[in-house]
Amino acid sequence: MSNEENKSEEIEKIIEGTEATEEADTAEETEATEEPEAAAAEETVEETATPEEGEKPAEEAEKPAEETPRKKRRKLPLGLKIAGVIVAVLLIAGGIGAYVGYTKYQAYLEECARIAEEDAYVKQQAVTLALDTFHRHAVEDVFGGTGEAVADAFVDAGIGTIEGVNNRPPYVEITDANRAHFADIESVLIAPSGMVEVSVNVPAKALPVSDDGYYYLFSKAIYQDHITGEPITRIEKDVDFVAECNLNYNTAQSRLFDKFCVALLMDGEYVEVSNSRYITNPEAKAAYASSRDGGSSKKGLLVYSELITSGQLEDLGVKHAAYNVYTSLICNGGGISYTYNGHTYSFNAYQVGLYDIIFSRLSARGIDINAIIINDLSSSTITYPASRGGGATLYAFNASDEEGVNMLAAVASFLANRYSGASGHGKVSNWIIGNEVNERTVYNYTPYMGVDEYARLYADVVRVFYNAMTAVNSTTRVYVSLDNRWNMNKSDKSFYDVKDMMDAFNSYMCSEGNINWHVGYHPYNYPLTEAKAWSWGRYDSTVSGSSSSPVVSMRNIHVLTDYLSQSSYLDTNGNVRRVILSEMGYTSSKGQNLQAASICYAYKIMERNSHIDYMLLSRQIDAAPEVAEGLALGISGKEGYTAYKYCGTDQESTYVDKYLGTIGISSWSAIQNPR
Repeated sequence: MSNEENKSEEIEKIIEGTEATEEADTAEETEATEEPEAAAAEETVEETATPEEGEKPAEEAEKPAEETPRKKRRKLPLGLKIAGVIVAVLLIAGGIGAYVGYTKYQAYLEECARIAEEDAYVKQQAVTLALDTFHRHAVEDVFGGTGEAVADAFVDAGIGTIEGVNNRPPYVEITDANRAHFADIESVLIAPSGMVEVSVNVPAKALPVSDDGYYYLFSKAIYQDHITGEPITRIEKDVDFVAECNLNYNTAQSRLFDKFCVALLMDGEYVEVSNSRYITNPEAKAAYASSRDGGSSKKGLLVYSELITSGQLEDLGVKHAAYNVYTSLICNGGGISYTYNGHTYSFNAYQVGLYDIIFSRLSARGIDINAIIINDLSSSTITYPASRGGGATLYAFNASDEEGVNMLAAVASFLANRYSGASGHGKVSNWIIGNEVNERTVYNYTPYMGVDEYARLYADVVRVFYNAMTAVNSTTRVYVSLDNRWNMNKSDKSFYDVKDMMDAFNSYMCSEGNINWHVGYHPYNYPLTEAKAWSWGRYDSTVSGSSSSPVVSMRNIHVLTDYLSQSSYLDTNGNVRRVILSEMGYTSSKGQNLQAASICYAYKIMERNSHIDYMLLSRQIDAAPEVAEGLALGISGKEGYTAYKYCGTDQESTYVDKYLGTIGISSWSAIQNPR
């Protein structure tokens, strides 16, 4: 005999055991309810003049119970079973007793009137059917799975309630030791809906003890270290959760540049209990996704604007160009109004018009543009407050206060919009923030401070530019600018070693939300006046193949790309950050032959390193101030021009290989292992 048959027999025995008691109870109930039921029958006749087909007249259906002899228990028809299931489901779902309100229930289901005389039996049968439904889902064929789903829902709800109580996370006191990182903000992302989603995990898998049952979400400006004001929203305590808030993009309340954290209400005050994290996918808001020019070419040049139409760029096969954008020229008002985040700014129409001409001409030639944003304003809100009036060549940008961040963001958004390629003004795909920023006193002036603090100032600036620009054009790349002094370990406080600064910069960026910044490196010879890229005489000791090398130039550029290949340095997609050689060159002061050989040497090394996208040779023509210092870096009209022209072409054997002897090698494979 099956388990189901055993179950049926057990239920039948229970019913038989209660039948005698039920008959006695039924007799009493009949006397007590006879008159009300008769009155109800009369009312039914008045409301329903004509019974539905197949339905008994009301008078017949509502005969007093004692007029109908009690029948022995019998097999119920299918309709009766259906009615019983309906009764059971309604009673269980409503959470009321089986005997409460029975008369009202009987009136509500008039189609079940014919079974009123067996009310006690129906109720018992309903219980039987309900039990059977829970264990065997017998009603599946009748309701097409609905009965099963309802029954399962009751069971699941009960189990869930029990498990919820049994598995409730423990409570933990907040202490000085666990407060700062009790909760971990794992990501802050702009969702497809446009809302900001903050994903939070509690490593302890416990609930913190506080004044109430909530976590509170706060946002802080990029220059703020602590929460102020009121929370954005609150979330019930859990061991992991997602909080949502509005981005308020391009409004005075924009959160695009904010960092988010969670807090608890403790002794009436809000206390931070998590790390802080920024939005890391600003490109989700981008209106543009401009295609990138340049193709597979690795040849680039710091161009001279008056020679763009000369035909030299096409002749050289150059597909990447570098050009400087000076804040002093565009941020002094004069004709172009631009409103961003609730504020209106004025940019110089004349100078912007010149950039329009230059960039549109380059774009028309399919040349990928690298714009270097340089701050030469000594007194401006865009300049770091402590740097103002410093008498340097270039100054650090300001992301340390509200006005500075607003100005930086406006400049970045304006440039990204104007040069997105959509407005006919040209397309800039790459933005380099500053120039050789590890050089503190000349090219990124600030008073002296520790490398960690200095790197943080620059990281905040880069994040503002990155978020503002990629929120406009999703394919934009943002680069940091670094010179060749990798690990000098000198006591000289005028500069920071690239390795030290990059470590601090990367650590800070990753701790508060990794973004896809890339590296614009300047692998000049050491010293700059050395003509040969492959040999520096008495300075050879400054270059080696290890990460402790004092200098990284083209001789050992793999040190940089190997270092960036560490897991701690990977971008948000797990890839090695892209490297461009954004400024490099060799003087012809000691002979055009040496300059040409050095250019070929550098190109062949770059070609063998897959992490380097291209080189931007400095420069197209000589600059008089540099020539005075022994740096005749221009190639126009020189032997180096011809050598560069044929690099990467099928005529290398004629125009490039001839420099192997000058370098002192027999094959280009001898210069460096591929990367």
